Amino acid sequence: MRQERTRTILSIAGGTCISLGLAWTFCYLHFGRGDLSLVFVGLIAVGIFALHRVPRSDTTSLLIVANGIFLVVCVISLIDAPVAWVPRSAHLFLLPLAAGAASTFDARERYGSLFFPLACLGMFSAFAIGALDPLAPGVSPPLEVRAWGARLNTAFSMALLVVVFAIYRNDIGRRLRLERELARAVRKGEFEVHYQPQLLSNGAITGAEALVRWRHPSGTLLAPDSFIPVAEDSALICDLGLEVLRQGCETLNDWSRDPATRGLKLAVNVSPMQLLDDEFLAAGAALIRSSGINPGLLELELTESALSADATLVASRMTAFEKMGVTWALDDFGTGYSSLSTLRALPVRKLKIDRRFVDEAVKQEGARRLLGKIVEISQVMGMDALAEGVETTEQRDLLVSLGCTHFQGYLFARPMPGSAFRQWLVEHQSLHRTAGAEYAAAE
Repeated sequence: MRQERTRTILSIAGGTCISLGLAWTFCYLHFGRGDLSLVFVGLIAVGIFALHRVPRSDTTSLLIVANGIFLVVCVISLIDAPVAWVPRSAHLFLLPLAAGAASTFDARERYGSLFFPLACLGMFSAFAIGALDPLAPGVSPPLEVRAWGARLNTAFSMALLVVVFAIYRNDIGRRLRLERELARAVRKGEFEVHYQPQLLSNGAITGAEALVRWRHPSGTLLAPDSFIPVAEDSALICDLGLEVLRQGCETLNDWSRDPATRGLKLAVNVSPMQLLDDEFLAAGAALIRSSGINPGLLELELTESALSADATLVASRMTAFEKMGVTWALDDFGTGYSSLSTLRALPVRKLKIDRRFVDEAVKQEGARRLLGKIVEISQVMGMDALAEGVETTEQRDLLVSLGCTHFQGYLFARPMPGSAFRQWLVEHQSLHRTAGAEYAAAE
């Protein structure tokens, strides 16, 4: 849902920047003011970049576009100083820019959701009261252009503000509906767990990661990106997380009855909000004990972002689970929240390398060296390093050359239901034994 909203905002921003930029560029060229048209060429460039980044629709793209628009609008507003009876109007575009940022960025992204909107409003106020008029370069456009331009800017900026509020209202409505559906889904047991294998470099299976899916009443199987952020914001993540843990324990119980799966570990994700919830420790411990599983085969995964909260509390609760025999993995390692001293204080036995490092390491020498250092850190600290998102043999071979020994990704298998995982496991183990026998014969 958030990605869709970001895509919409980038599309609107790109179309608006290009349309206005072209219109004003040709206008000033017509009046022989090529110097002024250069500013709007910058606006066109920002618009083209915004449309180019629509397929990605990520936070970085949005930040670059927002700051680009901010800089161009501020420059235009300086030039647009009040003249005669024509007021300044370009600064009005700072209002929809501030509203768009405040309603699009997550509250945890403090720069985009708070500081950037405040900067927009601060500059708007400064231009509105004329505090920056002494800095105006004195290259104002022709008066007749300024007159109808002021009316156009006012109408267009207010229309954009209405569009931003409409998107925000629609987004809130969809979010409330999704929250109600999620609450119902938890009660009715509409969530199911899929399993993605984790392997060693020699092809041996060490376990799997439990990945939640939502079997929506419409029949659609929804990926976690479409509902986990809403569940975290509405506190439903605690109930959802316990349900995934319950299903994970049931799976480990089933695996314990089959010699082919008896020694496999199962990794279950734990949300930072779960771990900070006062009731999670008792509820999770009760589930693990009542299931009768071997706790040593259960691995809880915590994202590195959790360490930006109360690190002391997080560490104490991780330690409490470790005393039960449960192991811990740090997911998305390398995203920048943990220091080595913090990492040493945590009962972490595995570092899961963020897939972005894997993607970039194949293309960039700097990223390759950084990935090698992460693997080296895991070795020095006596931890396993598992690379996520491995999709090509080139990525796998690079990781092996850097010393990484654990892998997970589409190159080996996609997440699959429990029955399909068992079938895949039988086929993989058969192929693995055949390959081993052929290798031994060749020797």
